[in-house]
Amino acid sequence: MKLSIFLLCCITLISLSCSTPTYILTNRGQTIGVDFTKGKWVLNELDCPSSSKEKLTSVSYDFFKKNLNDSLFYIKDVKNLLITRKIPLNPNATKLKELKVGTGFDYFINISTKRNKNEMNSIELYQTDNEVALNQSEVTLEIYDLNSKLIIYTQRVVGSTSKEKKMTAWPGETPKSDKLIDNVNFYKSSNNLMLGSLKKILKDLKKKSILNKKDK
Repeated sequence: MKLSIFLLCCITLISLSCSTPTYILTNRGQTIGVDFTKGKWVLNELDCPSSSKEKLTSVSYDFFKKNLNDSLFYIKDVKNLLITRKIPLNPNATKLKELKVGTGFDYFINISTKRNKNEMNSIELYQTDNEVALNQSEVTLEIYDLNSKLIIYTQRVVGSTSKEKKMTAWPGETPKSDKLIDNVNFYKSSNNLMLGSLKKILKDLKKKSILNKKDK
């Protein structure tokens, strides 16, 4: 009985309209990653909406912990740091020097997110052919070498999903169904787009980086 219900749900979901999100890497010039085999690393508190902070922090920490093992520390777990809570993106050499003095670490990981557009619900019913809307979020991840005072990795991903104006029906075309099942549309929320964008960056970073042997 349970199997039958599960299969019915799967068939139903497949028959519904889902908008495929797009995730675009904007910094094509970032052709190299980082060396995960050396140094002490600190992950800064993520600059993101409170509704997505726990999930994004968990995904970020798990990724870097897997690649850095005992070399990774989360900033909230480190005592006596002499730095401001929020670190701006693209810091200059003076700011990087302050981070080195204030943390004592070799590498600093900084992640920031934005919710650019949030015009649709995750589930939309009976939308008209003229409706146009967009959900869009972005994530930026930067890694700083505090010894050389350089930004050694920076990547930004923009995640989007949209509904667009549909073409006018041709004469003789089958009329649009008024059944509920034919008028349910799914879209990624801005929070889910943030998560997808973050995972896209982490995939790019891993692909281009020098990994610990057991993590390859």
